[in-house]
Amino acid sequence: MLRRLGDTVFELSLRVLWPGPAWPQRYALAIVLTIAVGALKLAVPPFGERGPDLFLTIPVAVSAVVAGFGPALLAVLGATAVAAYFTPPAFELRLISRLDALDLFAFFVEGLVIAVLGAGLRGALLRALSSLRRQQELERERTALFATVQHELRNPLAALSGQLELASRYAARDEPRERVSDALASARVQVSRLLRLTEDLLLIATTPDTSFRIDAERVDLRAAVEAAAQRARVAAATHALRCVLPDDAIEVAADPARLDQILDNLIRNAMRFSPAGTTVEITTARSQMRPVGVARVRDEGPGVQPGERDRIFERFVRGAASHGVSGSGIGLYVSRELATRMGGRLVLEDTSTIGTVFALELPLAAADERNRHEATVVA
Repeated sequence: MLRRLGDTVFELSLRVLWPGPAWPQRYALAIVLTIAVGALKLAVPPFGERGPDLFLTIPVAVSAVVAGFGPALLAVLGATAVAAYFTPPAFELRLISRLDALDLFAFFVEGLVIAVLGAGLRGALLRALSSLRRQQELERERTALFATVQHELRNPLAALSGQLELASRYAARDEPRERVSDALASARVQVSRLLRLTEDLLLIATTPDTSFRIDAERVDLRAAVEAAAQRARVAAATHALRCVLPDDAIEVAADPARLDQILDNLIRNAMRFSPAGTTVEITTARSQMRPVGVARVRDEGPGVQPGERDRIFERFVRGAASHGVSGSGIGLYVSRELATRMGGRLVLEDTSTIGTVFALELPLAAADERNRHEATVVA
């Protein structure tokens, strides 16, 4: 609670001191403060004493610290004018004596000194607050990096563990050598994926560039979905997985490892946010409207609230349905970023209280698009 209170005070300090407001607002602050102090001096007898006093330096000091030297100089002029008005008896017109003029000049110089010191204090506070803000940003970046490492490495590690366990079972039961070889081949794929992810995450940790490298090639979307479903079945048996796939291949231009990341994230999210024993359905198709291949993942969860449909793709944002469900809130963010960098998109296509559908669209590979166009012409 104390840390939260400290963060609140820090943010309020930044909002007050940060040179964000336009100059009219900053100068208006000096004018309002000077008028308020003058009115108080006029209305309250103890403050209406003759000549300049320390009370009149309040708008100067506040303007210097909050708004800067320019508004503070305006407050100095205003405060000196107020002091000049109160030097004679109130409402009595006469020339100010030489002694009074010297007092006013000394007050003006004193105000200038306060303005300079206040502006210097403001600059020091801004530098200190900027340093603190940068430290907070670095801490958030460090936390984000750890969360990304945890999230992105979890899926291939789970799949690798599952494939090795399958290979172990096949070998123990004297299964045909082909089944053991297939399991070990899948494990090798996951090892390669882990190495790729580790390279990316180390790049994020050591450079400002947080983008993932994309090596696009022709990939069969249908085969990628089948492989992702198999990995999910091996890693967790709490849900039924149903794949509705076309007979022919759907070749898209994508990075195979990145495509695996997206599919694993979508399937894992569908299993995480829907009750155990329900069915997660995965379908693939060619879009009839645009030259893209589409993979859809449908769950039977509680759905996404209307106000959260776009926000769930932001980093560290989790929907209301995530209460009590483990996760870091970056899976959909990373998946959308990867889909965009591969020339596609990831969208929340449909959601209700009986389930949610996420659609991944990727551009068709050149040969597949040409075949699609020829088939359309023939039809």
